[in-house]
This record gives sequence, structure tokens and C-alpha cells, in this order.
Amino acid sequence: MAGDFLEKLRQTLLDMHHTGRLSYIEPALYENARDYIERLKVDYYGLENPLDSRAGSLVIEEIGSVTDTVQEIFSLRTRQILDLAFQQVEGQYFDKEEARKMLPAERAMYAQIIDAIDGCRATLVHGEEDPLGIRATDMDSIDEAIDAGPEVVATPVTSPYALVHIKSGIEPFMGVDGRTYAVERGDIVTLPESNADVLCERGIALSIRLNK
Repeated sequence: MAGDFLEKLRQTLLDMHHTGRLSYIEPALYENARDYIERLKVDYYGLENPLDSRAGSLVIEEIGSVTDTVQEIFSLRTRQILDLAFQQVEGQYFDKEEARKMLPAERAMYAQIIDAIDGCRATLVHGEEDPLGIRATDMDSIDEAIDAGPEVVATPVTSPYALVHIKSGIEPFMGVDGRTYAVERGDIVTLPESNADVLCERGIALSIRLNK
């Protein structure tokens, strides 16, 4: 039934907030969310007049709510993983059972975080010579990310993306990621955030960032 998946996601997020610790989630949660959004898009495009109908608006709202809830789940779990990594490198007690609840991609991130902290400690505290292997060009990129603001610092390598609803026609354009985008009125698409911002400012697109 429509909405059941969203409620399941919301309950997962609520449980995570309630426990305050890294908890078990279904291994396929993120994949299922992507599949669910794709099915919603199929439903949307199957409507006779999706852009101006109540049914179309409801589908748009559901897509936005699922997208934002999944992002919250990711953000909360990432903060919890950062806490676990810091506890481990500081030699503090940490629950190994909690650590075992990470997904494979989260485990890889966890290992990289620990390596980065250990490397930084070796450089600053013990005076070892550049164990992280940071090149001057890397430092330039890091400095640019810091100067640009917190959103870029969070994702300094890849451009963040945004989900938008195209409200009017537009000629194909080149995104900041180097890809060419050909969109039409009524499309629901993911665009580089900077391109999405421009389209939204011009009234060509509507950002799908809705309250849950």
C-alpha cells in the first residue's frame, strides 16, 4: 500500500533517535528506497495530467518525503559511526556489537576515518613526515572547500545533487558535473545542486525538499 514504505522509514528513523546508538537496519534499505522512488516516478508519469493534478502533487510529496527521510537516516548513522571511530582511536570503550551493525559501505568508511585520524595524529603529535600522503594540490582543494562553506566541506570531491520537479520547458544544458541534461515539463530529475538552484530561482523547477 502506498505510504507504508515511508512509514516504515520514519519508524526506523524514530527508533534510531530513541536508542541513540548505531542500530540494525535492513541491508537493502537504501536500495529499496531507490527502487520505491523509481516506482513512484512511474506512477507519476502514468497519470493523465500529473503536473496539475492532486494525485501528481501527492506523488511528488511522497518522493520528497522518502528522499529526505533516507538522507536523515544516513546523516544520523554517519554521526554515530564517527563517534565509534573516535572512541576506538582514543582507546575508549566502545560496543563491538554496535560496530557490527554497520553496512559494508559504512565499514569501509569507518576504516578510512580511523586511518585518517591515526595519520593526522602521527603528523601533528608525533612529528612523522606526511603519513597521509597529502600533496600540495590536495591542500589547495581542501582550502577551497573550506573557503566555500560547510556544504562543500561535507562533499569536497563530488558536487551535491538535488531532486527537482521541472515546471516548464528548457533547452538541453550542460551541468557542472559535465553531463548534458535534456529535461521536459513535468519531469522529476536529479541535478547538480548548483544547477538546480539556478532553475529554481528562475521558476523553471521546484526543489523537492518537503516536510515529513
